[in-house]
Amino acid sequence: MPIPSPMITVTRGRFGSTSAQVLEQVRAAGLSTRDEVVARSGLSVATVGRAVTALVEAGVLRERPDRIRSGAVGRPGVPVEIDPERYVVAGVHLGRRIATVALADLAGRVVAHETVRRSAGAPPDLPALSQVAASLLGSLPHRAPLSAGIVAPWLELGLDPAAHGRELADLTGLEVHTGDHIAAVAASEFLHRRHGTPGVTLYVYARDTIGFALAVAKGGMVEVSRVGSLTHFPTASPRACRCGRTGCLQVAAGDEAVVRAARAARKVSGTDIGSVYEAAEDPRVLGLLRDRARMLGTAAGVVRDMTAPDRVVLVGQAFTGCPPVLEDVLTSFKAGALTDVPVSFTRFGSGIQAIAASTVALAPVYDDPMGAVPRSASALERAQR
Repeated sequence: MPIPSPMITVTRGRFGSTSAQVLEQVRAAGLSTRDEVVARSGLSVATVGRAVTALVEAGVLRERPDRIRSGAVGRPGVPVEIDPERYVVAGVHLGRRIATVALADLAGRVVAHETVRRSAGAPPDLPALSQVAASLLGSLPHRAPLSAGIVAPWLELGLDPAAHGRELADLTGLEVHTGDHIAAVAASEFLHRRHGTPGVTLYVYARDTIGFALAVAKGGMVEVSRVGSLTHFPTASPRACRCGRTGCLQVAAGDEAVVRAARAARKVSGTDIGSVYEAAEDPRVLGLLRDRARMLGTAAGVVRDMTAPDRVVLVGQAFTGCPPVLEDVLTSFKAGALTDVPVSFTRFGSGIQAIAASTVALAPVYDDPMGAVPRSASALERAQR
């Protein structure tokens, strides 16, 4: 199993194998002719032709003669796209109270997933989760798994990514990559915003875990840097933190903190953040959410000023779960020095855990698709028979 790295390589550009470069161009475009791949990649016509033929024969790409563009001059090329029906990757996301198991096609689209409740503080039951993956695979006949990924806020949960990655590899027979939760979320966001994102993109994530990651695009290669924690970012809150201080951001603005405050005010009876959002019409609850929005916006603005990125993406339901407080987030975010840095919100909702785990699982496929294909025999396939 690869040694866990604090970096997630999203694309390798010209430093990748020929098949990886071709696959990246097709993935980014969605649908592409060989000539278009040549123009964007700088590879020769012959090289692209051989790579596309090999990827089609391997089932990684498929030709779409029904999508030939009308009106083209000369003999039109047959476009190709990632084949969504031949292969999948398996992703496992470990949260504090919920584990998510997902299967995704080679374009990164989640095609099946299941969530499993787990006890806070308990070690993850990877044998049971691998069986969930096998069951999901059994619901998708004729698809073979190529690789797997396991994602978690490792430090927050006190878990060893290397040990759990090895265990999952032993259970599934697949090559397993690991990733930190926030870095994996950032990588997922970047992949789905592939065009028009050169330079440095800052991703700030907030839900139960609060932190940030940087995606750096240079020369066609993109890496998501080691995540930075905002757990103990100082606020004016009087709430006590396990570190011995008061006002740390996570105990003031994390989902658990907001639920606790709403329950203490006798405004909600539920135990998850969804119950708080549902009660947002109550002025007291809305006030709690607005206070959180301002704290998160301020923290994101400080990180923006420290890192000086080209753009900022705010990720996680702590930012997006309650639309009425988005303006509070933006007002606080725009205070500071670099107020002209563009900001946007995530395109993903509650499904981000499945998408993030699948993105990490795709790493060996995107690095070397032709090398990944022969490794499809696994315990997951045996389990479904």
